[in-house]
Amino acid sequence: MTVRKSLFSLFILLLGATGLRAQTDSLLREGDLFHRQYRFEEALERFARAARTTTDADTLALLRRKTENSQNALNMTDFCADPVVVARERFSRKDFFLFYPLKNQGWRTGPNALDPSESEFPTYAPKGERAVYFSTPDAAGVRNLYVSRDQDTLWSAPVLMGEKLLSVGNEVFPMLSADGKTLLFSSDGFSGMGGYDLFRSVWDEDTGTWSDPVNLGFPYSSPGDDFLMADTADGHYTLFASNRNCAADSVYIYVLEQKEDPMRTPVRDPEALAHLCQLSPLSDPARMDNGSAVSDAAPSNDDTRLYIRKMGEARALRDTINTYERTLDKLRTTLSEAPGDSRTALTATILEKEAALAPLRKQLEETNRAIRQIEQSFLKSGVVESSERADREVVGARSSYTFTKKALGAKLRMKVAPVPKPDEESFKVAPVGRFAQNTELPQGVVYQIQLFTSARHATLDEIKGLDPVYERLTSSLRYTYSVGQFRTFSEALNHLNPVRMLGFPEAKIVAFFDGKSIPVSDARRVE
Repeated sequence: MTVRKSLFSLFILLLGATGLRAQTDSLLREGDLFHRQYRFEEALERFARAARTTTDADTLALLRRKTENSQNALNMTDFCADPVVVARERFSRKDFFLFYPLKNQGWRTGPNALDPSESEFPTYAPKGERAVYFSTPDAAGVRNLYVSRDQDTLWSAPVLMGEKLLSVGNEVFPMLSADGKTLLFSSDGFSGMGGYDLFRSVWDEDTGTWSDPVNLGFPYSSPGDDFLMADTADGHYTLFASNRNCAADSVYIYVLEQKEDPMRTPVRDPEALAHLCQLSPLSDPARMDNGSAVSDAAPSNDDTRLYIRKMGEARALRDTINTYERTLDKLRTTLSEAPGDSRTALTATILEKEAALAPLRKQLEETNRAIRQIEQSFLKSGVVESSERADREVVGARSSYTFTKKALGAKLRMKVAPVPKPDEESFKVAPVGRFAQNTELPQGVVYQIQLFTSARHATLDEIKGLDPVYERLTSSLRYTYSVGQFRTFSEALNHLNPVRMLGFPEAKIVAFFDGKSIPVSDARRVE
């Protein structure tokens, strides 16, 4: 009898645990849905309720991240811009960057001298540039921003762009302004709304460093992935891409009238905020200028009429395909949230739309093939000066802004200086950490990574395998703990993110000269 009662009690406990798990999952899904719908207060309420239904450490960590994202987004509703949108077109996630008005053959994909990873984030490295700014993964697989400079016979070893540009997440798509003083990039590690957000950092001439990144906020950043912001060369427009309101394998490129300091106002109503972030283009051709798109004029010879007709056919087919794809996106979203009794009919409609897309795509391929043949004839007759037009694709001419596809550049084959190997005596991570017996530092400039301060002595477990760790008692009778001895700021910077990821998110670089603490900016000038 006692055994039966115990088994019954165990069954009830398991049933209760299963029910709580289902409740947690349901609240998580609701919170995610509200977050995507810009209903951040409701998302926060669901995440808070979910946290009360679980004791699982991983789930609680996930809920903390989602809560932080929703709270950040709610805070940013107080500072919304309202840009003028002149165009919006949808492109494949695989090659959308080729439709930006940047230098032809400037984008390089796949493993190369600067980014050896199989990456979805290409490197922008036009020929003739004396410096290349790029994103590449570190030893932990986290993507950071680096720069390499042309030194005539050799490119410099890549160095991180700055301590303030490091997060425990990924930084991608760095783009510099024409004057080199403003950096735009995307990050999923700095304070944001979840996914990739857009950030701006400004070069400080006095300190020789990049400023703390600022999230550009609504409607540039969103609950989706937002990346690759760049200005047109003429200063008229700003472009960026986002997968908001479309499938994950697609993005919209938005073309906005460029404003240096747009006015910010609160937009707290979720529907109004969602409408703002749709970034619907104005139907005002007078405000649009195709010159910014750097589109080429149509060639003029006997085949011109046929060429123009085929280009029109291709544009019309692309518009039709985009309409079908947008409809499919909405249907798939509806299907994922629909009750069981309506899913069958929705599935049938989706299959019907998908079947109709196949012949349209085939027709577009044939039309593009005909266009390429005509362009080849232009090349042979000398009408076009280079082969870069042969793979050209033009989108959006009917909207008065033309997106012109650029050719992809060859893989980078630069001769890059090797990154100096770290001295294991000055810094290493071991199974068991070690406190330095001698806390005196050598003469000259020395950098360290400060881990934390404490009112008591730290334990070996608390330094997480770092070696050597220096303990110092401050004038406020607190202990500070720092790791390593680095002769250059760059070397210390290379180790900063790995240290943070060990569990020291507030770690920072500190500097000493002849054993005395000095500002890092002063140490860099001496260095």
